[in-house]
Amino acid sequence: EAIELYDHTIALAKENEYLQEEALGNELAAKFYLNWGKEKIAATYMQEAYYCYARWGAKAKTDQLEQKYPQLLAPILQETQSPLNFDQTLNSTQSLDAGSSSSSPYILDLVSIIKVSQAISQEIEFNTLTSKLMNIVLENAGADTGALILNNTGTWEIITQCEKSSCQLLSMSLDDAKTLPLSIINTVKRTKKILLINDISQNTTFSRDTYLIQNSPKSLICTPIINQGQLIGLIYLENNFTAEAFTPNHIEILRLLSAQAAISIENAQLYNTLEQKVQQRTAELSQALEDLKATQKQLVESEKMAALGGLVAGVAHEINTPIGTSITVASTLADETQNFTKAIAQGKLKRSVLNNYLELAGESTQLMLSNLSRAGELIHSFKQIAADQSNLEHRYFNLKEYLKEIALSLAPQLKTSYTLNVEGDETIQIDSYPGALAQIVTNLVTNSLTHGYPSEAAGNFTLGIRQESDKIQLEYSDDGCGIEEENLGKIFEPFFTTARSKGGTGLGLHIVYNLVTQKLQGTIEVHSQVGLGTKFVITIPLAQESGRGMGEWGSGGVGEMEY
Repeated sequence: EAIELYDHTIALAKENEYLQEEALGNELAAKFYLNWGKEKIAATYMQEAYYCYARWGAKAKTDQLEQKYPQLLAPILQETQSPLNFDQTLNSTQSLDAGSSSSSPYILDLVSIIKVSQAISQEIEFNTLTSKLMNIVLENAGADTGALILNNTGTWEIITQCEKSSCQLLSMSLDDAKTLPLSIINTVKRTKKILLINDISQNTTFSRDTYLIQNSPKSLICTPIINQGQLIGLIYLENNFTAEAFTPNHIEILRLLSAQAAISIENAQLYNTLEQKVQQRTAELSQALEDLKATQKQLVESEKMAALGGLVAGVAHEINTPIGTSITVASTLADETQNFTKAIAQGKLKRSVLNNYLELAGESTQLMLSNLSRAGELIHSFKQIAADQSNLEHRYFNLKEYLKEIALSLAPQLKTSYTLNVEGDETIQIDSYPGALAQIVTNLVTNSLTHGYPSEAAGNFTLGIRQESDKIQLEYSDDGCGIEEENLGKIFEPFFTTARSKGGTGLGLHIVYNLVTQKLQGTIEVHSQVGLGTKFVITIPLAQESGRGMGEWGSGGVGEMEY
């Protein structure tokens, strides 16, 4: 029963990580078996007790067990015979190979060391790694002051300097440092070996070092950090209160930590370099994007000016006909008036001449009034559409009447081969941006003319409107050649065009899309079949909030309608 209780107690202590109770339980169990005469079993428990006390740091207790039960601890005592007598005070300088491990009378807590190594290896952010590394080293190596020094492409720099539990991130050249013993640092750089001085007061090798004279630390150690045979850094530690502060156990810990640090620092530097390259590339891409946006804006402005220019040219051409007719009629009437006046002056006026003149004057006046009225309508429509497209002002207007004005302004582009019919409720009043609607309709018609009729055959365009609750649905359709199915998903993309050779910019439908979705806060759909034409369905709010949408009609780009 006692045996079961001992084992149960040891198991519970181990499970709950009560190292002190686990050690005591094993020691008592060992004494129990020793009193029972079962020395082999007692040796097993006593060795386990010894390891637990060593991990706990109970040096006095392990020394007691070594003296009282050497026969039970013989395997451990044989293993811990060291070629270097670390129990002696190291009054002289000791240079130890950083790559080889010396045995020690202390038992390392390998579980804790593994946990520490994992904590270091999991960190890839450089500054966080160096700070964490030095905190761990100070905590586990018996130092109260320390510094991490790294080789930065040939320049040695102090990266982190710590005092007690506080670490400061630096980037100081080692040559400018006044807080480190440079003679110690340079020696380790040259030899690539651990340099340990356990009692500075007894050391003469580095007695002329300015830092050591001014600060007089009790003991110090400097460890190289070596990765693949290359010295990449140093860890310098000192204790200002105790001589012989750095025990063999501490040296073993430093060896293990510096080996892990070499790998982790290399990984962190690679990550940092990669992160810098990513940031640089991101900045370059951001600048390229800004340049692209600026270029796109210029193209959109050019497209806008080109649209207005085409409108001006078309209207000017259209006005030329009624004005020219009016001038011809006026000239003819002037000539006849001169002849009529001359006949009166000569007393040769006849009734037939008077009747002919009056008839000509009536016809000429009617003809001039008709043509000038036509010119006036064109000018009025042009002024309204041009102003709306330039300013995109928000106002209340009759939708169908305004669409008719747009159709009238587009008449010069349609010529005699194409017709644009406006259908729908004439009473619909809308509170929105007429200029945006004008640009949308103009772009749709222009793209139909450009891409829908490659053989330049006659065509019909229909612009239909209807109200659905608080929405307006506008349908624009043509009877052209239609859009190929593989291009339907691309027509609203900026700079997509199949007419690059004809000077197409690929912005027409992208501008339409942005105006509908952003300025008018609506939606747009496209339906098309090759050979049967194309239909665009646009849905927008009946009342548009003032100030909503894009600041400029063209910001954000478009493709032209592709067939």
